[in-house]
Amino acid sequence: MNNKILDSLKREEELKDETRDTCLHIKDLEAELEFMHLRERHEVEYIARLEKVLDEQYAVLTKLDVELLTIKGIK
Repeated sequence: MNNKILDSLKREEELKDETRDTCLHIKDLEAELEFMHLRERHEVEYIARLEKVLDEQYAVLTKLDVELLTIKGIK
């Protein structure tokens, strides 16, 4: 029983770390995307690639949130 609780707490901490890292990555991508829209509008392909990566990171963040809620027993 204690091992199960300990494993759950460890996984919760890992998910929190992954969530924090993903949020920081999203913040950096959004800043870069904003810069590209303002200064380098002609770089359409690069902007599209940034938007795709940003969408993927938001999907990862959603997955992490759902898993964290599941571990906490909320969902």
